[in-house]
Amino acid sequence: MKNSKILSLFGRMGKLQRLFLIALFSVLAIGAYAQSKTVSGTVIDQTGEPVIGANVLVKGTTNGVITDLDGRFTLSNVPNNGTISISFIGYKDQEISVAGKQISR
Repeated sequence: MKNSKILSLFGRMGKLQRLFLIALFSVLAIGAYAQSKTVSGTVIDQTGEPVIGANVLVKGTTNGVITDLDGRFTLSNVPNNGTISISFIGYKDQEISVAGKQISR
């Protein structure tokens, strides 16, 4: 009786291990498919002065940051085909596509 319970427990653990491995590989495959990059830059106004505290957001998400005292920002997990939206009170909103860009100014 004890031996059959132990064998049954090992049989279940094998199934759980396989399920865990399938879930792990699925997450890794999704991560590889949805590649993203880190985008950084500086927000300046028409006179070339940095805009402090501007909102920089990946359009359609809640992934965003604000610019520092020098107008610089770094935004992680940006999809390769994503769009960056930049806004600040009193200025016209700007949208910049990330697709195919390495360095943008």
